[in-house]
Amino acid sequence: MKNIYINKEDFEINIALVEDGKLVNFFSERNIYAKAGNIYKGKIEKVVNNLNFAFVDIGDEKPGFLSDKAYSESLDIEPRLVVKDKTENKADKNDISKIFQKGQDILVQVIRAPYKTKGARLTTNIALPGYHTVFSPYSDQIGVSKKIIDEKERHRLRDILINMRKKIKGNAGLIARTTAAGVANQQVEGEIKQNFDKWQNILKLYKKTKAPAILYEEEKFPLKILRDVLNSSIKEIIVDSDDVLKDVNKYIKKTKMNKVKVRLYKGFDNIFKYYNFINQIEGLKNRIIPIKKGGYLKIDTTEALTVIDVNSGKFKGESDVESSILMLNLNAAREVARQIILRNIGGLIVVDFVDMKLDENKNLLKKEIEQELLKSKVYFRTSEINEFGLLVISRKRTAMKTEETYFDRCPNCNGEGIVPTKESICIEQLKKIKYICKTEKKREIIYNLKPEIRQEIEKRFIRNIKNYEKTFRKRIVLK
Repeated sequence: MKNIYINKEDFEINIALVEDGKLVNFFSERNIYAKAGNIYKGKIEKVVNNLNFAFVDIGDEKPGFLSDKAYSESLDIEPRLVVKDKTENKADKNDISKIFQKGQDILVQVIRAPYKTKGARLTTNIALPGYHTVFSPYSDQIGVSKKIIDEKERHRLRDILINMRKKIKGNAGLIARTTAAGVANQQVEGEIKQNFDKWQNILKLYKKTKAPAILYEEEKFPLKILRDVLNSSIKEIIVDSDDVLKDVNKYIKKTKMNKVKVRLYKGFDNIFKYYNFINQIEGLKNRIIPIKKGGYLKIDTTEALTVIDVNSGKFKGESDVESSILMLNLNAAREVARQIILRNIGGLIVVDFVDMKLDENKNLLKKEIEQELLKSKVYFRTSEINEFGLLVISRKRTAMKTEETYFDRCPNCNGEGIVPTKESICIEQLKKIKYICKTEKKREIIYNLKPEIRQEIEKRFIRNIKNYEKTFRKRIVLK
């Protein structure tokens, strides 16, 4: 059975999915404005004709990016908040200047949060996901999750979706998620009605709000993650924040997952440290990862791809060389998939296994890594393992890699190594200051920092220091 642990800090929320003491998935979100799933009334800031994309002002620090692929699917569907004129022909989709003009209002949704120097990636093909269904007003698709294999159940859910589309009087797309299997008709219908009402409110806000403005904010991060991972295998959810506890309890009641226990952790130590898997989380920042029975992985990231090298190290296997290599590679495959999921690695991934001679062993290895990657819902494709032992994985990017969240390129080694970002160092120091305030009885806390970190805290986070002083009735001196 699995447990979910939710840690809420002042600047981020971290969520760990743990099975029998082993970390199987990790999610982290920093407090940002343009979160994936948010819906905005934006204003076209710039149209780039020759590259067929537009920049959209959504009120964030950087303008959002709207590509031709992210708007063409929703051009022919009412209500028409994407384009001004209903007379465009299909050929216009290839010429963005005939669809968008500078200063034009547009309804968009964030599909990827801002990334380093790039603004949020946007789409006009809106989707409102629920626990059991997805409501897409700019799509006419009716679908049932492929993971539901029972034909009777598939027909039942499809009938519900078709009937509900008639009731809400529109051509909205509706998809039944895997969690809809076995759920009562009334519950599925109720969720669709809720999302339809949510959409109607968004349309009303669009008409009366001046751009740029946020019209709909995605569910709070813990609920968004629960929506994707909560199922009958989850035994308990442990949180370290009262407000998260209330939100999770409401969500459990709403989804009727009453068998899942929810409780509050009240200790002073970090929740991950107390439950003894903090080292596994810290290990996500390492390039070298040991694997079962000896051997290790080495992970290297470039801008274009991620390379994972399998090394035998001190591995001891069978007397037969081919069998030994297969055993090493199978152990490595499980750990490779686990690290890809934990680190949220997307894009192009090349895995360099120890070379094997037999095709049947290569097929067995490919099947093993695919089975392990299926534990995450993120879409992926794999190549055949070639004569050099190389396997190529293409995996959808859903958010920043864990490495990119915590590290910047090192200015001293020209990017060959990595160092923590100033923001990450400040946040770690603020966590320690807060912990000392909680546990130290002295009225005055004197805390030593490197000059540049002290300056950064006093520049960007002084409000948090003042808040700690007020909350814990301390005087904090940074030196």
